[in-house]
Amino acid sequence: MITGNSLEEICKDLGKDGTTNIDTDIMKYLNRQGYKTRLIKGYDITYSEIPDSSIIRLSYPTENGHFIVKHKGKYYDPAVGIIQEIKSHTKITHYLTFKYIEKFFDLNMVS
Repeated sequence: MITGNSLEEICKDLGKDGTTNIDTDIMKYLNRQGYKTRLIKGYDITYSEIPDSSIIRLSYPTENGHFIVKHKGKYYDPAVGIIQEIKSHTKITHYLTFKYIEKFFDLNMVS
């Protein structure tokens, strides 16, 4: 969704079967793809304070989590598309901002 790669491609690249971690998996993946990222954690984070171009980690009462993306003021769930309503029982535990900078090249690859 962000990089142009499918979730399946990203999970394969990460060596994951679907369960991912925002800082050890997603942040590192985006950094390798040429994105500058910043992870923000806290309590009582509101949707209105989250900037565009952010991956949001939602927590459910069961403590299971799910990621959604905020882009141009809208919220997207990779599994369903645009989210029309966010349930009040979900809480934001942290979010990751991202901005495409450039892909860095490996000097060892230059001949």
